[in-house]
Amino acid sequence: MGIIKKNITLLLGFSIPILMIMFVAASVYLPGLFIKPHFNFLYVSADDYYYNYNNGRQYSVRDGRLVKTEITPPKNASYKPPRGNAKLYLYDVTKDQSKEISFADAQRLNLDPNLRSPDGFEIVDGSRDYGFFPFFPAGGTNYNARYLKGHGVSKKLHLQLNGTSDYYNFRFLGWIK
Repeated sequence: MGIIKKNITLLLGFSIPILMIMFVAASVYLPGLFIKPHFNFLYVSADDYYYNYNNGRQYSVRDGRLVKTEITPPKNASYKPPRGNAKLYLYDVTKDQSKEISFADAQRLNLDPNLRSPDGFEIVDGSRDYGFFPFFPAGGTNYNARYLKGHGVSKKLHLQLNGTSDYYNFRFLGWIK
């Protein structure tokens, strides 16, 4: 006990930084343990960035339901879009996984097309950093990684993507109510 009394300032000097590190770590990681998203979502993925033309169809949400709209390029157009094979996926946020779903099953879902879910989460692209910040700032968007972000929490999504293009192989359709 005498050693502690003799070196109380040294003990405080070491314990304050350790306590500060523990506080910062707890404030960063604890919210993720208690704040969870509740709404699953529907998305479409395709082989190429012309997924809107999926055999001449485009998926959209009208009045809370998924619909296909026929798209016919002009007859005199010099460019004909390639035929993609877009697929619909249902993302389960509790299981953290995607499951392919048929158009008929997706039509039965009640969808909210807002970018922000009713519980305050949104899907954002990842980011990347290429430099040492103050001296060589660089960065950009990482289209291969998408996150569910909200309430100070960010969770990486494990999406099934059906395509080769990084940017155009994912399109959010709606939150499932």
